[in-house]
Amino acid sequence: MGNRWGVLALVVAARIAMGFQFQAVAVVGPFLVADLGVGYAELGTLIGLYLLPGAFLALPGGLLAARFGDRALVLAGLGLMILGGAGLMASGAFVQAAASRLVAGAGGVLLNMQLAKIVTEWFVGQELATALGVMLTAWPLGIALALATLGAVAAVTSWQVAIGTTTAYAAFALVLILALYRDPRVAGPGRGPHRWWAISGRELGLTVVAGVAWATLNAGFIGVLAFGPKLLVERGLSPAAAGLVVSWASLVSIGSVPLGGALLDRLGRSDTVVVAGLVGAGAASAAFALGEPAWLWSVLVGVLIAPAAGVIALPGEVLGPASRSTGFGVFYALYYAGMALAPALAGYLVDRTGGAAAALWLAAALWLLTLPALWAFRGLQRRFRRAPAGG
Repeated sequence: MGNRWGVLALVVAARIAMGFQFQAVAVVGPFLVADLGVGYAELGTLIGLYLLPGAFLALPGGLLAARFGDRALVLAGLGLMILGGAGLMASGAFVQAAASRLVAGAGGVLLNMQLAKIVTEWFVGQELATALGVMLTAWPLGIALALATLGAVAAVTSWQVAIGTTTAYAAFALVLILALYRDPRVAGPGRGPHRWWAISGRELGLTVVAGVAWATLNAGFIGVLAFGPKLLVERGLSPAAAGLVVSWASLVSIGSVPLGGALLDRLGRSDTVVVAGLVGAGAASAAFALGEPAWLWSVLVGVLIAPAAGVIALPGEVLGPASRSTGFGVFYALYYAGMALAPALAGYLVDRTGGAAAALWLAAALWLLTLPALWAFRGLQRRFRRAPAGG
């Protein structure tokens, strides 16, 4: 396939598999907890384990892609997702479920890293921001799909069948990539020798701060999606109905994230809408924890977090062509570390307090913590501009 918009469609179809599989454990959580005999701290751990491999594989994944190509890494990632999903279906104990989630998560890491790079390869210099915004919508679309369907599937059949549905979709995505995608031919200096670690101290410092901001922003969103349904079940809704209500946050963000990106492009590098989005989303999460109407707070979370997603563009402001691969590896390693730890912390708080509202309060706090990270990034930018060159 040589059409870049067709390639983007393939990327979106493949990336949906990651959100779909990631969210599945949270959606079938009550069934899984009862069957495996675990607590919600363990459930939160299972949710977070999916993203933990990213803290260790982000950089090596980029190096492997440079050697074997993006297509090979995407196929390997989808293969591991299928293997891990099958292992989780067969799990009868927490240890086996945890190992299966790690395998599936390792595949998700390879998939996610390479799809972002593929979009950059095909769209650099021509609607790249738009394409990245469209790509980002695949994650909440997959999450929304899980929230809207898997609770009902698990209730009618079993949680194993629900997990199997996500595994089957990953297999479908693998067939699509195998049949339709080929890496673009790269000529010129891009094929020459490359350095294993190509990033300056200044770039590294800014990228680390940006990675912390991206991690806290996304960890807050996942906290709402993972434990919002449990909170609504505590208030009397069925698991299927609770999942549908919370799915509005993801469904709304599918349209609001690209629109938020377009707004940020129009305003240049203004952080006003990012700050407003973080504060507003934090307030909506706190309101969700306090009471009804849950559907309104869910919609507001999806609308208000959209402009804040512009944080993903921060590394692009400081990384040059030579340092971009290393820099994004660092950026995603921090993102995955935060995303792995936050659900476990949320589950721990739920167990300690006896209610899922604690996870929604944690989400609000994480969004507010993104603000000092953003301000630190801007402060370092100004400082480095005033400093002499070198370093």
